[in-house]
Amino acid sequence: MKFEELNNRLENTLAEYGIEAFSERQEKLIKLSKQGKNQLIFTPFDQEIIDGLHFISFMRAPEMLEGSPRVLWITPKWESAREQVKSFQRLMKRADVTIEIADDKGKIIEQRNAIFEGAEVIIGNPKRLLDLYNQNGFHVNQLSLVIIDHTDILCKDPLTLQSIRRIAESLPKCQKLIFSEGTHHRLEVFCEDICTFYETSEL
Repeated sequence: MKFEELNNRLENTLAEYGIEAFSERQEKLIKLSKQGKNQLIFTPFDQEIIDGLHFISFMRAPEMLEGSPRVLWITPKWESAREQVKSFQRLMKRADVTIEIADDKGKIIEQRNAIFEGAEVIIGNPKRLLDLYNQNGFHVNQLSLVIIDHTDILCKDPLTLQSIRRIAESLPKCQKLIFSEGTHHRLEVFCEDICTFYETSEL
């Protein structure tokens, strides 16, 4: 999807916010996504990349399927989950696409109900996402993309990595975009555990 088409689908929202084209890094990120391969991407995880992932998420989930998200986004902290939900809703305010949060600070029953009513994109923390999945809080049969950000931070906690591994074991074949700002001695093994094969890129 080219920028002009995306802006039209979002009813000129991007232009309203002064976004007139994809940045060079966003172009590269969208190209990697279109290839469909699992990627470990080393890059500063800033708003430019976050917005690029919002664009990709919309491209993957243009219509609602009740209880069946197309994008699952895993982030280390509840604060980052809420920030990313807020920025997604800002850019997609006129689109018929729903994003729901699954963070440790919210009430799990409310989150489960909201997700099951219809969420194309779920952003959350590993433990809460695992708890929701174990309670049949969302289905994964339509999932096409898993995003994991700040994996170098996630790697500091083996229990957190185990939660992600347990989620990954139940996922259908889908693309995984794994982001890291630096290296960690657990990073390579973790990527091998959740991906049959992956490539490494830099943005």
